[in-house]
Amino acid sequence: MNELGLTMGQEAYAHAVADQDQQREFTLLDREWTQLGGVLGGEYNYATGLFASSLPYEGVSHLLEMGCGCGVASVMGALAGVPRVTALDINPAAVRTTELNASRHGVGDRVTALTSDLFAAVPPDETYDLVFWNSPFIEAPPEQQHESALAYHFFDPGYGMHRRFLGEAAKRLAPGGRLFLGFSYAMGSAERLKEVAAEAGFGVRVHVQEAFTVPATELGTDPVYAAHADAEQQVRIDFTLLELTR
Repeated sequence: MNELGLTMGQEAYAHAVADQDQQREFTLLDREWTQLGGVLGGEYNYATGLFASSLPYEGVSHLLEMGCGCGVASVMGALAGVPRVTALDINPAAVRTTELNASRHGVGDRVTALTSDLFAAVPPDETYDLVFWNSPFIEAPPEQQHESALAYHFFDPGYGMHRRFLGEAAKRLAPGGRLFLGFSYAMGSAERLKEVAAEAGFGVRVHVQEAFTVPATELGTDPVYAAHADAEQQVRIDFTLLELTR
């Protein structure tokens, strides 16, 4: 388990819960977006924009965005010409947010958003040319329970959801289809991800990565931050789009 990631995740989750009743508007990728209460966004939107703008939409006939949140990747895929987009999220507020943003940007006819526990809400034989999940890469203890729909945006206890997702995704890719995960090596559990990916027959490679450093004192007062800082008391953070290959 990644101690730095878990600490950052717990603090970020507490902040998100405190603000969860607020509806917001935000700008990302030169567009305006709606964020309903109970949906993750705000300061996390930079990584969302990086991933959504880096996916290979060209030639894709059916895109699946798992854990769609505000639906940024779904909308950007539809705007890029993908004729059929399926957006899934276990959080009903995220599904509604995605519907609002799809309509806002004129692609409501291309984007179907459904409340779903991973692939549960889609037909068992449905396949996709491109699958993307900005995954809850913060590994929590296996016994931890999700106490709210918002917690699914942050935590995966024991990487059980990753294991379920990758096992099912292996059967859901159309011939030549591609699978991507939004991840962070600084905050996620890279070795555990490799293990569950290998179980499903996938390798892992970096598609796009942006990294930067933050003073440990800016992250917070928890001793974990100082323990993970370099000699200059900087903590390296990354946003990484992974491709799962086979």
